[in-house]
Amino acid sequence: MNAAATRPPASAWPPHGPTPIRAILFDKDGTLFDFRRTWLAAYRGAAAELAELAGLRPWFVDALLARHGYDPAGGTFTAESPLLWATTHDLAALWSAEPELAAIGDVERRLERRFSDLDAYPPVPLTDLVGLFERLRARGLKLGIATMDGTAATEATLVRVAARELVDFLACCDGGHRRKPDPGMVLGFCAAVGVAPREVAVVGDHLADLAMARAAGAGLAIAVLTGGCPAAALETEADLVLRSVAELESALAGRII
Repeated sequence: MNAAATRPPASAWPPHGPTPIRAILFDKDGTLFDFRRTWLAAYRGAAAELAELAGLRPWFVDALLARHGYDPAGGTFTAESPLLWATTHDLAALWSAEPELAAIGDVERRLERRFSDLDAYPPVPLTDLVGLFERLRARGLKLGIATMDGTAATEATLVRVAARELVDFLACCDGGHRRKPDPGMVLGFCAAVGVAPREVAVVGDHLADLAMARAAGAGLAIAVLTGGCPAAALETEADLVLRSVAELESALAGRII
């Protein structure tokens, strides 16, 4: 499949023609930032720390990630892997339930410290985000981010790449908009920036992003292949599938007011 700006099925377009897009809601990790170079590295670091505390050998790092949907040999994830979407709280609960780690009482605190360390695990943008956001804003678009990461970490990440002032709205796992795939993040964005759901394009790398868009009645559900979710799974659910967010502007040609 040519993933560059593939045309959506006819059923995705309203009978009277496509509604113009006035706002874009982005997922963060895997969509705007390189998931493997940041989060996968942080997962490995956290797992190694826990393994050492539990007196386990290094092999446990790969074993732990494999139990939760990551294939270390192939470098791939299952579509259902919680490593792709879970909050830190969720992941801590899953890892704490592993028999080898049951005696470690502060797993969540350790994960929080690891995952918030932007010096050890710096966010790596998947394109020139400042340039992309500035061009989109110059065309009158409102921009938002919907992520299962926390507000403080998301703010710090955007500040680090000088993009915070270019984003109109943040919906994070602790922001009161419920969690993906609930439509709350999209609806909160719409209310904050004054657009209807059909005027919003949701861009993400996971099935939860696409399901959130559908549940909210978003105008477009766009998948990018830069995350960990298998392409075959995304292709069945998205209106558009792009190689990366760098292709977004050309993909939306004719839909932006």
